[in-house]
Amino acid sequence: MAAVLACGEGAVVSHRSAAHLLGVLRTRPAKPEVTVPTTAGRRRPGIVIHRVKALHPHDTSTLDGIPIATVPRVLIDLAPSATPSDLTRACHEAWVRHGTGPDHVEACIARNPHRKGIARLRHALCADVTLSALEDRFVALLRRHGLPLPRTNVDRDGDKVDCHWPRHDLTVELLSYRFHATRHAFEADVARRRRSNHLAFTYGDVCDRGGATAAELRRRLYAV
Repeated sequence: MAAVLACGEGAVVSHRSAAHLLGVLRTRPAKPEVTVPTTAGRRRPGIVIHRVKALHPHDTSTLDGIPIATVPRVLIDLAPSATPSDLTRACHEAWVRHGTGPDHVEACIARNPHRKGIARLRHALCADVTLSALEDRFVALLRRHGLPLPRTNVDRDGDKVDCHWPRHDLTVELLSYRFHATRHAFEADVARRRRSNHLAFTYGDVCDRGGATAAELRRRLYAV
């Protein structure tokens, strides 16, 4: 808030500072970043100021009373400089935390058609990403057993799913033990899920019983 007030009327938190506040990036920037709707003005020590001719009203909002760029606008701000993996993760978190999908981003692009990094952002919106060590280990298990790799953390019928094989119409969720009271309860819950149409695997399935898990997947992927 102090950085916004220091930058004058119309200023909003933006770029990596906004991404951190909105939860779409984990890392906090060294200095607060603010966008100001003017191409003139003085520098402010300790603040990274981005100057633009104008900020569209639909690209600004408030968070806990702090003027801030909207999620789609923040993704556009990040696009030129973020690494491909960080940008893809940001797009995923934007969807999970704020329901921000490609349509919202495209509407923001239409309001800001000359911004740099648009192609990178569009690619990140539909790119696959792994979001945990368990997901990385699961992909490594598939590679070791010569199984086809799934799409990861992608949209399926309006929901983000961990792993999906479109050609085989198979979806797998990788479930974390830490959200259950005991390991026994967690494993029992997953076993019940697997007996239904919901296919799920745990850390134990991937790391301790990888051979059996790979065999089950092979049966599912190549079932006649």
